[in-house]
Formats: sequence, C-alpha cells, structure tokens
Amino acid sequence: MLYHPQRMALRNVLVFALGGARYALELRWVREVVSVAAITPVPTAPAAIAGTMNFRGAIVPVIGPAALFAPHPPPDRARLPRVGDQAILVDVEGTRAAVPADRIDEVTTLMEAPAELRRHGDAVVDAKGKPIPLLDPPAILAEVLWRVNEAAEKLAARLSGEKPSP
Repeated sequence: MLYHPQRMALRNVLVFALGGARYALELRWVREVVSVAAITPVPTAPAAIAGTMNFRGAIVPVIGPAALFAPHPPPDRARLPRVGDQAILVDVEGTRAAVPADRIDEVTTLMEAPAELRRHGDAVVDAKGKPIPLLDPPAILAEVLWRVNEAAEKLAARLSGEKPSP
C-alpha cells in the first residue's frame, strides 16, 4: 500500500502495550510514566475505575480496561493493574488519571493511519506499516465520568429506597 505522507498528519505519541495489544497516546495528554506502588480499591466504584493511586500526595483514579476501550470490549488479556505495573499519567484540562500499561514501547512520531487501516477510530502507523489504535483521553475521561455518575445515582437511589432512573 502506498502512503502519501504529505496528506497525512504526524502525531507525537507514546506507544505502549496492554493486554497483549499495542496502543498509542498523543504526547500532549501524557504527563509522566510511573510505577504503581499501590492501588486502593474504591468500594461501589464502577468497573471504569480500577482503583486509586497516590501520586505525589494527590489521589489519582486508575482507569479500568472497560472504560479505556469503550464502547468496544477490552482485549482478552487486559487485566486490572497491579503493584509494580507501569501507569501513564494523562491530564485533560486539569483532570488527571492513570492509564495502566504492561510496558512502554517507545516515544516517537508516527503518521496517522489512512482510513482503510482504522478499525475503531483514530490510529497511527508504526514503522512496519501496522496500525496502532490511538486512544482519546478526553473521550475516555468522559466515559469514566458518565459511569461514575451513573453508579452514584444508583447508589443514592438504593440508599433512599427509590428506583434508579433508567
């Protein structure tokens, strides 16, 4: 397949692996890569939140695989993060969250994938011509917020004895 680089934008990305597959995040969203020292579970939190971690005194939510890949199912081997795993801290308009990663592959500049190579949204193309899905942190955080609000409404309704809204 012949690519026309002059017609495709370049993206500065961090490429990482999760659940046996590779993904990319634009560097404009990435603040830091850290090692997970501890993850604190959050009772009654939806699956969108795998737990929280302490980052320099700030409590940061760790995003669960269900929210990372919504509305598509997560990869078969995706799992909740554990102590010692890596996490990518992303920042979207002042909201920070941690994206779990099995490993960090590279920080590089890649071309956007042509439309015929995109399966589910944006993607970039690696040096071998393989598409790498480009995750969208604003959409991911919006999904997490929606799921947290939904869970909070259900919990509030349950505690008050009312039926939750559909």
